[in-house]
Amino acid sequence: MEKLTLPRPTLRWRSQFDADEAAGGSGFFSHEALHESDKLLDSYLFALEKAVSDAQIWEAIEKVVTGFNGLNVDYEYFIETGEREELAEYIQIAAEAAGLHYEGDVTEEWRLEW
Repeated sequence: MEKLTLPRPTLRWRSQFDADEAAGGSGFFSHEALHESDKLLDSYLFALEKAVSDAQIWEAIEKVVTGFNGLNVDYEYFIETGEREELAEYIQIAAEAAGLHYEGDVTEEWRLEW
């Protein structure tokens, strides 16, 4: 797998969470949602590193997208438009770094409320 140069979306999300907390607000992120998001992304990248076929890359994409579907529901719909765009781009670029060639949004088939 090529080196992934795009920063994880959770880095910006965590920064936003910290800024909201410092300002006395709660925002729509939580420590738990951020932690679980990072775990999903870790698993995704690990699966991509082990993938030796397009089918395995697609399996990894489906798993991470359906995982985020669940997290989004469990943590009260914290993935909004900006987060969706960042996350979909990250998933796409990571899949391309693993060797997938696909025109379009790789998350679209499985993505629900985000």
